[in-house]
Amino acid sequence: MRTAAMWGLAAAAVLATCWAAAPAFAQGQGPAPERTLQVGEAQVWSLAESLFAEGEYYRAITEYKRLQSYFPGSAHESAAQERIAQALLLGGEPRQALGYIGRRPEAAADGARDRWLVLRAMGWLDLDRGGPAPPPRENLERALADLQAVSPQYPGAADVTGFVQAMQAPADVPHKSPALAGTLSAVLPGAGSLYVGRPAEAALSFVVNALLISGTVTAFQQRQDGLGVGLGVLALAFYGGNIYAAVSGAHKTNDRADAAYLDGQRTRFGLVLERGKIAAAFQRDF
Repeated sequence: MRTAAMWGLAAAAVLATCWAAAPAFAQGQGPAPERTLQVGEAQVWSLAESLFAEGEYYRAITEYKRLQSYFPGSAHESAAQERIAQALLLGGEPRQALGYIGRRPEAAADGARDRWLVLRAMGWLDLDRGGPAPPPRENLERALADLQAVSPQYPGAADVTGFVQAMQAPADVPHKSPALAGTLSAVLPGAGSLYVGRPAEAALSFVVNALLISGTVTAFQQRQDGLGVGLGVLALAFYGGNIYAAVSGAHKTNDRADAAYLDGQRTRFGLVLERGKIAAAFQRDF
């Protein structure tokens, strides 16, 4: 009997609860609606600029593109385009930057045209540059052509002009003569390498060639013709390699000198890239 009574009370409580909740459901009251976060153009731009300043270039590019997609024709659209090019350059992607810039300088209005020209020149200066070598000559010429097209009204025109003049008439760049280096090594193995500033290579060339030549002469003197021929062939190979190493060393030394000069002039005239910053020659505050 007690069990039956308890079950009866429980059933009554459930019915009472359902009865009390029925009006609310009947009136269409349910869970609270989800709130939608509204993000405006200014917030997206601010986030992109913050990421750019922190050196998060690829995340910044995503936000700049989001701004262009969500707010077409906005006041920040042209600025976002320039920032994307800057971010690609600063992120170490000059080829992508050049592809993105394309013919924008030719299509841009006067003020923006100069900035796009400098941006494209920076891409050419960084393109296909490996290690201590300067950019290929054709890339340097393209960069100088873009910089020469910058108008005198551009705020950084003085720096741009100074850089162009410094690169067209370089001064005090120490070079080594590849022909002289090869000749010295032909006369005395290792001498050419010593001339271009590679003493360890010079010492190795001298010792190896001296041993091989001495071994070849000794083998023929002892009538060991087969050994003499083998050592002679090896001696000729190392002798030629010694000349090649000297000539190559001269070219590499000159490449390092040219690259150091280029880097020095870029620093001098503000055409350098720093993490979280943009080159002084095309600095623009939006």
